[in-house]
Amino acid sequence: MNKWVTIGLSIAIAAFLGANAILLFSEKSIIPKTLYVHDYERVATGTFEEQLPKESLVAPELITTVYVKDENTVDGWLVKEGDVVQTGTELAQLNTASADEQRAIWEAEREALERQLTDINSTISSLESDRSQAQSDNSSDANQTDSIIGGTEEQPIEVDINVDVEVDVQQDGAFAQAISQAEQELAEVNRQLVVVDAQLAQEGATAIISPVEGVVSEIRDENGQLAVDLYSSQKVIVTYATDEQWQDIQANDRVRIQADGLETSVEGVVLSVSQVPATDSEWLKAYQALDPKEQANPLAYYEVRVQPNEPIETLPFGNNTNSLILVHEAKDAVSVNSAWLYDRFEQDAIAHIVSANGFAVKTPVKIAFDWKTRSILSEGIAAGSVIVYEPSISDYRYAPAIFFPMPMDLPTMDSVKDAGWKFYMKHLIF
Repeated sequence: MNKWVTIGLSIAIAAFLGANAILLFSEKSIIPKTLYVHDYERVATGTFEEQLPKESLVAPELITTVYVKDENTVDGWLVKEGDVVQTGTELAQLNTASADEQRAIWEAEREALERQLTDINSTISSLESDRSQAQSDNSSDANQTDSIIGGTEEQPIEVDINVDVEVDVQQDGAFAQAISQAEQELAEVNRQLVVVDAQLAQEGATAIISPVEGVVSEIRDENGQLAVDLYSSQKVIVTYATDEQWQDIQANDRVRIQADGLETSVEGVVLSVSQVPATDSEWLKAYQALDPKEQANPLAYYEVRVQPNEPIETLPFGNNTNSLILVHEAKDAVSVNSAWLYDRFEQDAIAHIVSANGFAVKTPVKIAFDWKTRSILSEGIAAGSVIVYEPSISDYRYAPAIFFPMPMDLPTMDSVKDAGWKFYMKHLIF
C-alpha cells in the first residue's frame, strides 16, 4: 500500500478517535455518562435533638421588697429570715408615733410610682413609634444620631438611635434593647406599686404586711432604710447564657431538669431570654461558681428563666440543678452526612439524589441544623431517597448514570455446617 495512503488513514483514524474522545469525555459533552459510586445511603426519618447542658439554680419567680423608713419606725419584728408568710401576714409592728408618718411616706411613694408608670409608658410608646417609622423609611440616605430619653429623673432611660438605613439591623437591635430595658423598669415599678397599695389598704397602718405569699429571704439595711426581701412561693429555674449561646436559645424551647431531690427528670420550657446583660447579683455569682469553664471572658451573660411543667417544691431556693435545653429539635426528619453536601452556603446546599431512571440529580436542600457529623434537613429530600457521594460528580455537566458496587453476602460457617449433602447435591445437579 502506498506510504501516503497509510499515513492518511492513520491520521483519519486518530482524528476520528480524538473527536469521539472529546465528544465523550469533555465537560461540554452531552453524551450520557456512567459513574461508579461507592458511597451511597438510603435516607430514613428519625428524631434528632441538639442539647445545650447548663448548670442552673432554683430561684423565686418574683422577688418583692418591702421598705421601712428606718429602724426607729419599727416597734418589733414579727418574722425572721426563712419564715413562710401569706398575703397580709404582719412582718413588723410599727410604733404608734411613726404610723401616721409612715402612711404619709407610702402615699407620697404611690404618687411618685404612678408618675413613673406614666413616664415609662410614654417612653415605650415613643420608642415603638420611632422604631416603626425607621423600619418603613427606606428612601433616605441621611445619617444622623438621635438621643431618646425617657423614664424618670431617678431612673432615666436613654439610648442613641442611628437612623442610617444602611444599618437597619443594628438600628432595630438598639430600639429592641431600649424597649426591653424600659419594660423591665415598668415591671419593677408595678411590683413596687402593689407593695405600697397593700400597705395603704390596712386600717390604721399599724404594721408592715406582706403583699405576697412566699418566704422571707433577707432583712437588711439599705442606706439607712430597712428592707425586707420576699421570695414568691412559685419557683423557676434560672441559668445564664453567654453571648454566643444567646443566639441559640429561644423562648418556648423544651428543657429537661435533673437534680438531687427529684425522683425523675422534670420537663420545662424556656420562659424568657433576657436581651439585656445580667447585672452582678448573688444568682450570677453562684452560677459562675458552678460553671467556671464558661468564664473564658464572655462579652456578657444573659439571664435565662425556665418554667418547670410541674411543681418542684422538694427543692429549696438556690439548689443546684442540671438543665438540658433542646436548642434544636426535629421529629420525623431526614438526616444526611454533612460531608456529602455540595456548595453549602449557610443553611442551603446541594445533594445528589438517584432518580427513578438511575441518574444522579442535583437537588437543593434546606438544612435545619447540624447534629454531630450529620445535617438535619427541613426541605429537599423525601424519606427513602438514595443520596450518593462522589467528589468528581460535580465535574459532570449533565447528570451521570450511577452504578453501585456488586453486593456481596458471604455465608457464615454455621449456615455452611447446617446444610447437609442433599442441599449441595441439589444445587450441583439442577
